[in-house]
Amino acid sequence: MYVEEAVAQQIVDQIGFGKFNLRAILVGALCSLDTAFSMISLGFVISVAACDFQMNTIEKGRLNAAPMLGMVIGSTMWGYVADLKGRKPALLASVALQVLSDFSAAVIPSYTVFVTLKVFSGIGFAGQLSAVYPFVGEFQPTKCRHQVLSCMELFWSFGIIGVSLLAWLIIPMKIEIHALGVVIGSWNVFVMLSTLPGVFAFLWLLTMPDTPKYLAESGKREEMLRVLSRMYVENTGNTAQQFREQLAFSPSLSISQLVSKSEVSTGVPTDGNNLAKSDQSKLGELLNNSGKQMKALLTRPHNKRIAATSIIIFCMSSTYYSLMTWFPELFQRFAAFEQAFPNESANICGVSNKLTNQSSNFQSMPDPYGCDTELATSVYVDNVVLGASCIPFAIIVPLTVHYVGYRFYLLLTASVSCAVTFGFFFVVNSTQNLILSCIFEAFTSLCTTIVFCILVDLFPTTLR
Repeated sequence: MYVEEAVAQQIVDQIGFGKFNLRAILVGALCSLDTAFSMISLGFVISVAACDFQMNTIEKGRLNAAPMLGMVIGSTMWGYVADLKGRKPALLASVALQVLSDFSAAVIPSYTVFVTLKVFSGIGFAGQLSAVYPFVGEFQPTKCRHQVLSCMELFWSFGIIGVSLLAWLIIPMKIEIHALGVVIGSWNVFVMLSTLPGVFAFLWLLTMPDTPKYLAESGKREEMLRVLSRMYVENTGNTAQQFREQLAFSPSLSISQLVSKSEVSTGVPTDGNNLAKSDQSKLGELLNNSGKQMKALLTRPHNKRIAATSIIIFCMSSTYYSLMTWFPELFQRFAAFEQAFPNESANICGVSNKLTNQSSNFQSMPDPYGCDTELATSVYVDNVVLGASCIPFAIIVPLTVHYVGYRFYLLLTASVSCAVTFGFFFVVNSTQNLILSCIFEAFTSLCTTIVFCILVDLFPTTLR
């Protein structure tokens, strides 16, 4: 007996919102913090690790692009993992991959290895982005889903603020630890500590089940009912027996028939009643159906939806993640320029050219790799302001999205983001750069979050 996802959603709606839903939201919060720490920490590393890795601007660019390459590789892979093994295993694997890659990168003193590990980190990053919104959203009642998913932006903002404060605390320290032939400096310790949200996310995920809608689509009827029973008990404080009775007398025929054929139990499932597919049969079916799923995405009504969302995600992500990892370096260059040339102004390209053209070539500069240059305090402050700029919209959107809808915010944020990106060409000082960076961060990150929220609504479980 395979249960339609609509039946699982009906039961979730009947259970309502409560403690269990908050536990699921905490998963989303920790994953959002983890992805923010992983991505934004790279921006600080690009500036402060230039001495250890002897990086020029081109090599910094390669390091910046490494996680983006990983995201491209992982974007499709994690979809299959989530369909084959479930939302929870996909999240666990992606979080573990990202945390292990980032931690390893912090202790291996090699530029090539660091770049390679950041590619793997990007693969894990993509897995969290692709799985966390369905994971959190599929536990929520329909009436609360929009508001809950919109709140994910708030935790991303806290992540930007948190990692900037952590960088401000750790990087200026004079740390030099010698162990196993490796020298651990302050930036290495900073990268290690930046993996802590991922560790907490992994541990918290271990306490959570998979989503009822995924279990329904996978034919795991007994496990789905146990998860729903657990949700009911935690949310209402009533017993599993009361839940079974409530389902049995439900006015919905599909729900009453479901419970009449199963016994809700919190114990170990009986093999005779568990009609879930084996991993081998699921893999074969998944491979056989992948073509059908792709065909479904390319036919009405999904073809226009997938085209529109793909274009939006590509346009927003290509600028957003690239600029976010470059912001600390840009802030540092503006600070250095204004200190060296206090009465001059220049755009972003002009600042870089002015700083590097003081000498005939890069190698002949007094401090080409920044070994004797500390990160300016304004860099940390500007990044904290950058994260704080997102908070007002991250609060307003969940409170108003039910009334104005996703489309309004999508059009608003995409339009403003496009205009601000174009405006960077006309920036001539650090204050203008910070103002536009804050507007860019607030609207672009919100636009990206809204697109991920829309994906949960637009596509059925089997196509997400």
